[in-house]
Amino acid sequence: MKLEDKEFEDYYHRAHHLTNELLSTYNNNLSLEENKEVDTFLKENHLSGELIDRLTSSEIHREYYNRLAQENKEENLALLLAQMRKEKPKQKRFRIWYHIAASVAAIIAIIFWTQSERQVEKYDDWYSQTITEQYTQPTLILENDSSLILADDAQAIVSQDYEIKKSQGNSLKYTVTSQSGTLRYNKLIVPKQYTYTLKLSDQSEVILNAGSILRYPVSFTGDKREVELIGEAFFKVAKSDKPFLVRLGKNNVTVYGTQFNIRSRANSDLEVVLVKGSIGFKAENQEEIRIKPSQIVVCQPETGKTQVKEINPKDYIMWMENMFVFKGQTLERILSEVSIWYGVQIDIQVDVKDMKLTLITNKDNSLEDILKFITKITNIKITKTGDMEYKTE
Repeated sequence: MKLEDKEFEDYYHRAHHLTNELLSTYNNNLSLEENKEVDTFLKENHLSGELIDRLTSSEIHREYYNRLAQENKEENLALLLAQMRKEKPKQKRFRIWYHIAASVAAIIAIIFWTQSERQVEKYDDWYSQTITEQYTQPTLILENDSSLILADDAQAIVSQDYEIKKSQGNSLKYTVTSQSGTLRYNKLIVPKQYTYTLKLSDQSEVILNAGSILRYPVSFTGDKREVELIGEAFFKVAKSDKPFLVRLGKNNVTVYGTQFNIRSRANSDLEVVLVKGSIGFKAENQEEIRIKPSQIVVCQPETGKTQVKEINPKDYIMWMENMFVFKGQTLERILSEVSIWYGVQIDIQVDVKDMKLTLITNKDNSLEDILKFITKITNIKITKTGDMEYKTE
């Protein structure tokens, strides 16, 4: 073995040793400052604070965690060495540092992931790491952060104490075989031009619209059932002694009945429509508002101002029937939903955003046909400015 390879091998094994040291440190509730070996290691290699921040970022974590957690480190080392030998002499020094940085990044990311699992994951944290535009197919993120693309073929995922069964079509069902006593979360990501049905472990059913993410426990423990939503979903909540809550950032919906629709999208008013039963909506630092069937509560995210109105619930849930139904809605609202479904960006001039119109059409129509129809009834021209970009004129 060449001297340079031997130095790298020693370095690599030391890095794995430091991983065990860090795990032991956290398991014993010690601080990083108390681990002198790690402190020396970092100083020796001149890792700046900026680099540490980069190495512990969510991007690095996602890229390296699953792979390193499953690979044999000896095989991994052999692969790295083989790759280095193929490099030209002038490139080798850079490549050595690249692989070392990658290994250190993975180690630090794993440690910080382990530590973060001891705490309740914050709403903003999990959503900022999961952007629906990155996905082209429905995807399930398991509790160990591994991803599973939900292809058309039926399949079952079995853990020690629960089973996830995928039926033909876009549907998942959770069945708990034994209680673990701890909350473990999955995330279901639904991209453009998809809807997806999820049956939770308590038999509650959630239908997610395109551009939506639901974070939920694989089984409900404790004295309540709580899920978190970004996007739009229709809920049919099963009866239970435990209250059912839907978190919407700093707002909450408490379920006292069964069927309702929530629309919680970025840069848009939050809407909760009650079809059947009874629910309560609570904006941040405000009293809960009880909603009756055929009512909608609209909340402005910036101010927390809420308004309750009488509506026809069917107009707000026809997306589940593969329909766009907008009656007297603003052009901004209509184009926002159209852009989410087709996965495009549509910039709207300020002076036409509040123009109201009615549009009822099937989602199977092409984007171009829908935009042509809007132009015909409004005389507002919508032009394509890029591969997936449009603007009004």
